[in-house]
Parts: sequence; structure tokens; C-alpha cells
Amino acid sequence: MSRAEPPAEANRSGPDLEDTYREFRHPMVVLGVTTVVAGFLDAFAFLRYGAFVGNQSSNVLFLGVGPAGGHPAWPTAAASMLAFIVGTGLTSRLRAVDSRWSPVSRGLAVAVAAVALWTALNVVFEYGRDSPQLRALLAAVGGFAMGALATLFVRTAGVATTITYQSGTVAKTGERIVGWLLGPPTGRTRARKGFLLGVWTLAGYAVGGAFGTVAQHRPLWVPAWATVALLAVAPLVRHRS
Repeated sequence: MSRAEPPAEANRSGPDLEDTYREFRHPMVVLGVTTVVAGFLDAFAFLRYGAFVGNQSSNVLFLGVGPAGGHPAWPTAAASMLAFIVGTGLTSRLRAVDSRWSPVSRGLAVAVAAVALWTALNVVFEYGRDSPQLRALLAAVGGFAMGALATLFVRTAGVATTITYQSGTVAKTGERIVGWLLGPPTGRTRARKGFLLGVWTLAGYAVGGAFGTVAQHRPLWVPAWATVALLAVAPLVRHRS
């Protein structure tokens, strides 16, 4: 097959306007790249700022651990989480308005612009190394960017997928492998597909985390590499309004 098309079963109830097979050419490549970017930036932000920018479930934990004396950078986690919420909400709203540009084009543009801003501030403020307040600001900008990025993937070939929230991916992957191996025959194809998508995103996030850990030893330009990676997937967007 020369081009990626959604499986027939994904179209049985009509076209899914939020399925990435409709929004991207080679959606598995885009899913892999963006998940690696998420892990890359999360590892960097945690190691340099003390909070995650994409993995907000861990930041919620920091809000409890921090005031109890276990994580002094908990205000940074709070700033990232609030900005993530704003980034997701505003980008989702922007995707919903009428425009000549496709929703995914607008979402990707917001994410790229936010990561580019993060790059500039990270350089100007020297990754906040001397100021917890600046680290909180940088984490907030990163959280906004990741919130925007999180809107890019809702479903892939009819299966729910996510870039940033990997706790849910772990749970769903376990559920789907059992469904594939032990479930009724009618649901095994879908369960296998969901399991493989889960493995793909978890592997991408882990690989990104390894890259981010290595890259944070030269921390000024880490967000810049993420900007380049996101720009690289832009030609794969299907430009439909």
C-alpha cells in the first residue's frame, strides 16, 4: 500500500474527523516523533526545573509531596500544570473555530510557536539555574506548549491515543493485550491494534526520555531541538479545513 489509509472498521460509523489518519499523512511516524518529543522535553524539564511539562499526573503528586516537605519545586509543578490546562483549552477552542486552515494545522502551529518561545526564554534566562521563579516561568511556558501538543492526537485508526498521558496508555495497553490473547475473536483485531499503538507510544516516550537526559547536560538549546522536530512533521499534515 503506497499510502496510509484508515482501516475499514474505523469508518463503519462514518468518518472520524479527529482520527489522525484523516489529519496526517504517515500518522504513525507523526505519533512516534511527537511522543519522542514529549519524553525528551519531560526529561529535560524534570531534571532542570524540577517538574514535568507533559506528565501532569506526576505534577499532581508533587502538589501533595511538596507541601509535606518532599519536593521543594512543587510551585514549579503547579505552574506547569495550570499552563498545560490553559494550553489544552485554548488550543482546543482554536481548533474548533471556522478557518481556511485545518484544525491540526492550527494546533501544531500553536505548539511550535510555544516551544519556540520557550527556547528563547530558556536561553535568555539560562534555563533558570539561579532562580526558582524563573524555572517556574519556564516550566509554565513548556506546560502550555505541551498542552497544545496534546490536542494533536485523539484517535489513531479508531483507537484512542495520547502523546503526554502515559499512565493511561500503560493501563490500556495491558487491557488490550489481554483482549488480543484471550478476548472474543470479533474483538481481537482491534485489541491487537490498540496494543501495538500503546507499545509504540510508550517506547517513543521512553526513548525521548533517554535523549532528554543526555541533552540536558547542554541545557540552553534543548527546547530548540524539539522545535525542529515539530517543524519536521508539518509537511505531513493534511491541509483540509
